Amino acid sequence: MVDPSEVQADFASSRIDMAKFALVMLFMVEQRWRYFIDKDLEPDNITTTQWLMLIVIAAGFRSPPSIQEVADAMSTTHQNVKQVAASMERRGLMALERDPDNRRIIRLKITDRCAALFQRREEEDKKTIARMFENLTDDEMKALFGIIAKVERQADLLYHEAKARKATK
Repeated sequence: MVDPSEVQADFASSRIDMAKFALVMLFMVEQRWRYFIDKDLEPDNITTTQWLMLIVIAAGFRSPPSIQEVADAMSTTHQNVKQVAASMERRGLMALERDPDNRRIIRLKITDRCAALFQRREEEDKKTIARMFENLTDDEMKALFGIIAKVERQADLLYHEAKARKATK
C-alpha cells in the first residue's frame, strides 16, 4: 500500500478531497488502533469492544445504564450490547440486573472484579495511550482534542438523523 504521506498532497486540492482523505485515514487509524489495543488487552482476555463498553459504562453514565442507553452511546444495536455484556457477565466483569421500576429494562453494572482489573492495568494503560500520541506536540494534542470533539458532535448528529430516518420507514 502506498504511504499516506505520498498521496496526501494529491488530496489537498479541495475541501471535499481533504474530507475524503480524512475519512479514509480515520477508518485506517481506527482499524490499526483496534488491532494494537486488542494485542495489549490480550493477556487479560478482553477485546477492544469489551474494553470500550466498560469505559463507556464506567465513565459515561452517573447511574447504571440500560442496554439500550449503552447501545445508543456506542452507536450499535441492543442485541450487540447484550451479547458482549453477557460474555463479560460470565467472566465476572459486569452484572446485568433488572431495573426495579421497570422489569423489562436490564441495567449494566461494573463489578468490583472489573474495577480491580482497571486499577491493576492503569499505569500500563497510561503508557500505552501516551505511546499512541507520542508523535504529537502538546499544542497538536490540544488542537486534536478540540477537533475530535467537533467531529464527534457532527457524527452524533448524523447518527441520530440516520436513526430517525430508519424509524420512519
